Amino acid sequence: MRLVLIGGGGHASDVLGVVEDLNATSHASVIEVIGLLDDGEPDQRRFTSRDVVKIGSVDDLAGVGATHVVRAAGGPPPRGVRAVRVAGFLPAATLVHPTATIGTGVAIASGTVVLPGAHISPMVRVGEHACIARGAILGHDCQVGDFVSVMPGAVVSGDTTLGMGCLIGTNATVLEGRSVGEGASVGAGAVVLDDVPAGGTVVGNPA
Repeated sequence: MRLVLIGGGGHASDVLGVVEDLNATSHASVIEVIGLLDDGEPDQRRFTSRDVVKIGSVDDLAGVGATHVVRAAGGPPPRGVRAVRVAGFLPAATLVHPTATIGTGVAIASGTVVLPGAHISPMVRVGEHACIARGAILGHDCQVGDFVSVMPGAVVSGDTTLGMGCLIGTNATVLEGRSVGEGASVGAGAVVLDDVPAGGTVVGNPA
């Protein structure tokens, strides 16, 4: 696999780390990261010592010789949506860190990245281009939409629905059976006791 990362910030560094660890532990074919595509200027100190550099902007994707692409731009749409539309003619890589725990019957769609120490309980469904960050927990039977970001240490209890593009902040907790609407944000450390409407932002304990 010849993989290009769309994005050049801190999240791209995390995604690259997943690839590096997969390559270090895999007995299968190695994933070759051919470079970063970013419309801005990446913080190259994150990547130079790892032999990964910016090779163009997002619109240059067709000419870089990649076989797969992954969204490595942090946060929900619209930036991520544009990147994926441009990359639509290439298959999206699904990256699951070897230390992540994946339960029975879990389905993870294309383009999603699962970082170290994440736990996804049985029968969870995760949509496309989502990010399940370090140490995050998804309880049984959760439904996770496309472009969702579950940040480090967040706990999403069982039977919860996370709408497209929502963000669950670092160390936040969403109680069982709740729904977080499309594009909503749950602040860091928040405790969600009730449903969160689409586009809403909730913080605090209780949120």
